[in-house]
Amino acid sequence: MLALSLILSLLGFIALLVALYMGSVVWAWVCVGVAAVGVVLFIVDLVALKRR
Repeated sequence: MLALSLILSLLGFIALLVALYMGSVVWAWVCVGVAAVGVVLFIVDLVALKRR
């Protein structure tokens, strides 16, 4: 899941660059959504790791 979180962070950064380049609010919200999913996956992975 850590790899998936890293991929999502890369996709979020690309969405941020697209939002800044195009001046689009929709792309900015996509960036926020992708970042939120990445953070949730990271926290789930961290909790699962601590249980082991």
